[in-house]
Amino acid sequence: MDSVMGSEYYTHTGGGSNYLCLTNNPIYDKYESGWQGTAAIYGVEYQSASFPWFKNNIKNHDAPCAVCYVRSRGSQIMIPATNKCPSGWTREYHGYLMTSHYDHAHSSEYVCVDVDAEVVPGTHADTNGALLYVVQGDCGHGLPCKPYIHGYELTCVVCTK
Repeated sequence: MDSVMGSEYYTHTGGGSNYLCLTNNPIYDKYESGWQGTAAIYGVEYQSASFPWFKNNIKNHDAPCAVCYVRSRGSQIMIPATNKCPSGWTREYHGYLMTSHYDHAHSSEYVCVDVDAEVVPGTHADTNGALLYVVQGDCGHGLPCKPYIHGYELTCVVCTK
């Protein structure tokens, strides 16, 4: 499935808060041409600095969307702060937990971005839109400092069963 990630603009205070998989082949039904100033959706861009843990340089590239489908395993879970699945589960991929910046106007869900993250080909324009940052643990504000380490980037894993 060819698709890109979409969400709300990072400085907007309204609109949706989740990330969506948008098709590269939209089909329109009835519409009114021109900007109506109601609600909008924007592309999602990797904004975090290029950490050496990612296979590719992803900063300022647009993010594609992936759907995990495994016919023989009907349950799927994303587990933050680990890169290992529980016993009896199969690891589909692992990477780093990402979301919008804590200081931006728009909150969003957490997503697990594969350590071998891909980019939308031909993008590297820093156009903003929705922005993804690697999540760090902030212990001392309800998150226990043991076992979490303040400022460390959190991993994640997607498992199926």
